[in-house]
Amino acid sequence: AKSLRQKNIALLNGAGEIFGLDRHRSWEQIKAGFSDAKVREFYEFVAHLWPTDTDLNQLLPEPDSTLRALYLGEYEPELMVENVFRFSLYADQILLTNPFQNPNNIAEQYNPIVHPDEWKTETLKLLFHLMILAPWIDDGLVVLIPDPGDFNRELRVKTWTLAEERLKGWKPSDEDLEQSHFKKRMQRQLLLAAPRRYLDRIAREVEPSMSDADREAFLDRIELERAGNPLLPNETMDNMSAQLAVTHMGGNLEMGMYICQATGAFPYTNVRFRWKEILTMALPHLDPTAEAWSPLTNAFQQLRFKFLNNVDPKFVTTIRGEGRLEGFRSYLRNVWKTVGGESDPAKSESLARDFRDELTQAFNEAQADWSLIDRELMKWGVPTVAGGLVSGLATAFVPGHMSLSLPGMAGFAVAGVGELIQAAMKRREFRKKVPMSVFIDLENR
Repeated sequence: AKSLRQKNIALLNGAGEIFGLDRHRSWEQIKAGFSDAKVREFYEFVAHLWPTDTDLNQLLPEPDSTLRALYLGEYEPELMVENVFRFSLYADQILLTNPFQNPNNIAEQYNPIVHPDEWKTETLKLLFHLMILAPWIDDGLVVLIPDPGDFNRELRVKTWTLAEERLKGWKPSDEDLEQSHFKKRMQRQLLLAAPRRYLDRIAREVEPSMSDADREAFLDRIELERAGNPLLPNETMDNMSAQLAVTHMGGNLEMGMYICQATGAFPYTNVRFRWKEILTMALPHLDPTAEAWSPLTNAFQQLRFKFLNNVDPKFVTTIRGEGRLEGFRSYLRNVWKTVGGESDPAKSESLARDFRDELTQAFNEAQADWSLIDRELMKWGVPTVAGGLVSGLATAFVPGHMSLSLPGMAGFAVAGVGELIQAAMKRREFRKKVPMSVFIDLENR
């Protein structure tokens, strides 16, 4: 595999062959056959696919007219998939940093090739969502890119150092921690993975008045939920090695902006503290053109957008192939291109008013497309992610707002990243600034 696309397809094929995804097996069968040997074989494959001497600069897509978005939110299973679904009709291509860890960069103590037994839960989790994302990756709508730091140790250390300096004295708020899906998932998984005798003892201590019949019914429900949870192995904790739990947000902000500038992408997120990070990095660089774009950004905030939610990926690729919402993507493409190239404040004010006026028409046309999408979804029988994890037309869409941030000619910039990208990219084309970012704020989560 030589190109980035070939490597993405190779990852799908490799996972399919090793774990049996390409043999039309049920997920229950795949879980039942999940073994340490298969985990080791898979990560050996990943290590071979992405050797440390890879020249990633030659593989990354170059900035062009493509409306390319980089997801910088929690890479928790349901969020990573949901936020691809939700933004898929508003961008030409979505970039995700490859969630599978590269064994070439992991110390032996934690390496999945050396200790595959400790990576079973993590690998099962990512494999399930790779399976869901497969149609998108196959069609090129989603592109998995490795962390550039995997192949450039100096770059990785410098982005760490820049992030450490930027975040000096910062602590996450209680609200940030409470909104963490990783925390919520781990709390639930610890309960589900606990052995029956442990849960029986805890139930007796917490609810001593509970009858034997009620306690047994409670324990049966826990076992049933564990068996039906696609992200958990069939074994309980007492029959497994200690499991590594990994989560990230597509890299720190410095690496995220590096990727955006290298690929011509804009960052988008639905995590509030990451959005605050993105907005904060623009503040020191604001100029008169930033205020000039406020009529457009304010108009965006007033609109109530529709987002896909838990629908079959094949349905999405079908309606994209039919050109649904292409008019609105074309509008955003034009905004992206124009904002990135205009430096005259006077012209910016005029363009902002024009785009604000055009937004009404583009939005109305998008609403008409959504009406057609509604009808087409009914014909599909409301197919949903993972064969019915969620069902019903009411769950196929979620309303929300799309906040657009346009910091003017200076663009978004993190101190030091410009120098890093100039040194790393050499003669390759890259964006010298990131002129736009997007925050998705859903009304019902």
